[in-house]
Amino acid sequence: MLPKFKNMSDNSRIVLNHTVVSFLIKGCALCLSLVTTPAFIRYFQDNRILGVWYTLLSVLTWFLNFDLGIGNGIRNNLVRDLSEKDYISARKTISSGLFSNAVIAIVLMLVGLCLLTTVDLNRLMHVEEQVISREILLKSSLLVFAGIMIRFFLSSISSVFYALQLSPVNNFLALCVSLLQLLLVLLVQPENPEQGLLILAGAYAILSNFPMAAAGVILFATKLKECRPSVSCVDRQHIRNVMGIGTVFFVCQITYMLLMNTNEFFISYLFGPQYTTEYTFYYKLTSLISMVISLLLTPIWSVITKAMAERQYNWVRNLYGKLKMVGIATMVLQFSFVLIQQFVMDLWLGKGYIRVDYMTAVAFACFGSVFVYTSILSTMVCGMARMRLQLVCYLLGVAVKIAIIFALHATVRNWVLVVWSNVLVLLPYCVVQQVDLDRYFLRLTAEMQEIH
Repeated sequence: MLPKFKNMSDNSRIVLNHTVVSFLIKGCALCLSLVTTPAFIRYFQDNRILGVWYTLLSVLTWFLNFDLGIGNGIRNNLVRDLSEKDYISARKTISSGLFSNAVIAIVLMLVGLCLLTTVDLNRLMHVEEQVISREILLKSSLLVFAGIMIRFFLSSISSVFYALQLSPVNNFLALCVSLLQLLLVLLVQPENPEQGLLILAGAYAILSNFPMAAAGVILFATKLKECRPSVSCVDRQHIRNVMGIGTVFFVCQITYMLLMNTNEFFISYLFGPQYTTEYTFYYKLTSLISMVISLLLTPIWSVITKAMAERQYNWVRNLYGKLKMVGIATMVLQFSFVLIQQFVMDLWLGKGYIRVDYMTAVAFACFGSVFVYTSILSTMVCGMARMRLQLVCYLLGVAVKIAIIFALHATVRNWVLVVWSNVLVLLPYCVVQQVDLDRYFLRLTAEMQEIH
């Protein structure tokens, strides 16, 4: 294998190195995740409040998607700047991106505060005041929201790590956040579930941001010392460059958020927060396979952008073929996992804690399959900046998903409807996007042959 590694292209070596390191980090994160869920169950001692916590995080993290695509704009522009060794432009890209993110964060903070203080959160989350008082729920929501807004601003630093082909660093920082939260729920013993929610919300605001803030200080003091952000380097043209690429990213981001990150909200609102907890149990297990594929895909986006800038089209085309095979293999694994899901659930949460419904398990296997294949296709088109078809499919998908849920929830009366709605809207995208990419690479191959 050593001669093969030496003969690899630089881009292939980057992908391999980062995937191996990410697997090691995510392996630790996986073990941590399996321990964390039972710890949260013991911490709250009430599945309704645990469901509220999951819903709260899911709904408020929607705001992270309203960065107008700036993070992705930074990522793609910075890859080009660093490839050309233009450190002045790189510094302007980083500074302009951070400045833009700060302005948007302030606006979102004001909008979020108005919404949280005027909306009836108990009614929105389908939880009675006897379970969580209006005051405690509002305070918890405000604390979580404050943490998310800080995280919103710091997300630009995450984009810089991706552009530097240092995606394992982001995985490691996420692992640190999970570890800190686990230590909190293991060491703190609240007097009641309400107090537990308030303590966890306050801790989340600090613990979820400290690792990234520290990493940013270290990054700009060492590796990117010459690109250290400064207000004097904020440049109108670079803001336009970042926003120009970012606009399509942003719309795709918002529509993808409405497709994938609204499940907990719909389940809690239409069926009850206790079902959000049940959804989370199934989702965490079935997403294990998806998580592994995400490790492979994380460094690939920036490498595809780099390869396209270097006109290494054959490498991109070969990578696309290999990723399709990975997607098919993942589907087989997803459905095979259904057979042992009860055993794994008993091992994880304790025997008899939850009885696996195999029709629900099949729904999640379908969901996991289309999710992974969508991620593969999305990574390709985002790295190549060919997202128009994705945008149209996502916009139609959001409308169809909402229509399905509200038209059928009263008749079906089962929260798994939300899972099936995702499958029904993502499957057509997988087919259409693959056909489009296949045709694109056929045209590209023909053009290259004519040139030679």
